[in-house]
Amino acid sequence: MRRDGVRVAQIVIGVLLLTALLLAGLGALLPRRWHVEQSIMINATPAAVHRYVNDLGYWPEWAQWNQADLAPQNQLGARSSGVGAALSWTGRGGKASGEVHITQSDPTLGVWFESRTAGGEPSIAQLRYVPGPGVTEVIWRDEGHLPPVIGGLFLDLFQQRLSKHMSAGLERLKELVELGGRVDPRVVPGAEADE
Repeated sequence: MRRDGVRVAQIVIGVLLLTALLLAGLGALLPRRWHVEQSIMINATPAAVHRYVNDLGYWPEWAQWNQADLAPQNQLGARSSGVGAALSWTGRGGKASGEVHITQSDPTLGVWFESRTAGGEPSIAQLRYVPGPGVTEVIWRDEGHLPPVIGGLFLDLFQQRLSKHMSAGLERLKELVELGGRVDPRVVPGAEADE
């Protein structure tokens, strides 16, 4: 009887190990590169939009996600706007951290930046302006690579969450620009992305 129990345990452990190996192998073979793009029409000129996009001091009001969960502590670099501007953040209890650096900036075309979370690969992103009569389309594009194995398994989920975050951030940017820097203080940036 005891031998049967040992044999069952061996089979269960073997099946669990095989399943873990299959998942790891599958995750290693799946693509890890992500690419997300969202856009919005803002009733303003590119210069008016650029004021808020080019200055990282405004980003916590519209671009930073998980504000409620992370309660990030932000630290602006020596420069807060233009090429070379930097913003670093640390979440509540040090459970997450990251940084953003502006790499290119043009008041008529947009802002290009690199962001990185602790231990992760950098993502390359841009907020591009496409002017129209009385309106500017702002296109936010972000891309990068997720970590091996686990990244392949969760690529779709990550892209869905990032897409929701970017959409909510653009809505907040629209509100910020169109209301001249006034936003509803009851709305937490990024809260919509977590629903």
